[in-house]
Amino acid sequence: MDPTEQTAPEVPLHEQPEVHARRWLILSVMCLSLVLVVMAVSGLNVALPTIQQDLGASGTELLWIVAAYAIVFAGLLLTAGAMGDKFGRKGALQAGLIVFAIGAVVAAVASSGLQVTAGRAVMGAGAAFIMPATLSIISVVFPPEERFKAIAIWAGFAGAGGAIGPIISGLLLTGWWIVPEFGWPATFLVNLPVIILVFVAVTAVAPRSRESVSTPLDPIGGGISIVGIAALLFAIIEGPELGWLSPVVLGSFAAAAVIALVFVWWELRTEYPILPMSFFRERRFSVGSGVITLVFFILFSFFLLQTLYLQFVLGYSPLEAGLATLPMALSIVLVAPRTASLGARFGSGVVMASGFIVVAGGLAWLTTVSTSTTYPNLVVAFVLLGIGLALTSAPATGNIITSVPPDKAGVGSAMNDTTRELGGAIGIAVGGSLVATIYSATIDLTSFGLPSAAADAANESIGGAFGVAAGIGGETGSRILLTAQEAFTTAFAGTMGIFVVVALLAGVVTWWSMRGHDTEPAFPSQSDHPGMQKDVQ
Repeated sequence: MDPTEQTAPEVPLHEQPEVHARRWLILSVMCLSLVLVVMAVSGLNVALPTIQQDLGASGTELLWIVAAYAIVFAGLLLTAGAMGDKFGRKGALQAGLIVFAIGAVVAAVASSGLQVTAGRAVMGAGAAFIMPATLSIISVVFPPEERFKAIAIWAGFAGAGGAIGPIISGLLLTGWWIVPEFGWPATFLVNLPVIILVFVAVTAVAPRSRESVSTPLDPIGGGISIVGIAALLFAIIEGPELGWLSPVVLGSFAAAAVIALVFVWWELRTEYPILPMSFFRERRFSVGSGVITLVFFILFSFFLLQTLYLQFVLGYSPLEAGLATLPMALSIVLVAPRTASLGARFGSGVVMASGFIVVAGGLAWLTTVSTSTTYPNLVVAFVLLGIGLALTSAPATGNIITSVPPDKAGVGSAMNDTTRELGGAIGIAVGGSLVATIYSATIDLTSFGLPSAAADAANESIGGAFGVAAGIGGETGSRILLTAQEAFTTAFAGTMGIFVVVALLAGVVTWWSMRGHDTEPAFPSQSDHPGMQKDVQ
């Protein structure tokens, strides 16, 4: 018996008048769903110090509060995307919203760091179903001539959501004007009314969408991908804590590499792969995935380090640190929708390469920072980075989605999200390690005659130096604090300088790789895989 099964007449959603008429409303709802997920992730960083104080969480527990979400989210993305393609993307989105809400409640009522970690893991599982569904629904309700623009708008809101999260968390934690000061649980509970609103909107306006020919799932491939990504992220996350050459970290990297090879072997062997390897023969898919990985490698590291710089060096409050990045968010929202027309005129390769050059300019500007840098000076860098992110991520996302068959929109969306998460996780680990290394090599507290334990804490991180300075107090404490701030500023500027080189090289490689490939027809491998016909209701 043929394992494929025709599920509906082959009438593309974007050709159905009732769907076409409300396509922009559908896009708005999908972007709101996306902002909810991204906002919840970025806003956590602001709440971590308060969580640590209230729950007495250790540094390791804080690390895993962050890591649990990333591991579950990235590990489940491919499987969640494939399930959405098979069983329905609207249902996958609704289920993801419910799971996300449950996780938020579990984290909000937590009485220990372990319970917050569990709630974050559940939120990651929900997000794994939400994010691919939003992008795949957009890709099948818009006609080809509007698809790039719609995807570019989606990408713009993905970047803006990352900037909105710290603002809302900072507002809830510090209070302002008519908003009272709340505790850290509010940073989780604030998601609930938004989830209810989004769920109702999705139910009302989103069409039902799935692959036109139902093909078997690939549970073995999905399981292998989950284990492999979890092993890789574990190594990346634990690297700075345990040491990059520790047996546990090296063993995890080795396991991830072996599992990746097994995954490729299985996907080439099985009849119905979760991620057809032929997709990577399409230049727009492979280069787009690489661009997403690299740009978020740079920018996730920047998001983390600039928060530390603003608060520990310049003395910004959590709310002020969140508001500081508003120019970046506005730049992303304004520029991203225009990348579709730029790509049509100059080619997506040129646009993405230009984006990396702009990112390099923003990073180069940050190499000049000091302990007394003014905010207007920082705005220049934030705007350049926002423009660069829009110019790179929006066309890259469009290339990934439009280079796979509509039936596999969920898998294409999941691949886009997986590369984003992996690039970001690697960037945070590498950026954090670089700053820690330069900071420790730069700071010199020998003249203060500190006890060994205090000296070790201050030499390890600027947060440790703050604690030591507060304990000593007086003029000596102030001098220790200034020394640490100068060392961290040097480390921050030096790390940005290294990333300048990465961005420039990425721009050159992107331009070179995409020459002559912007005009290739969509879905060149459609006939190679069963079940890759037009997407239907």
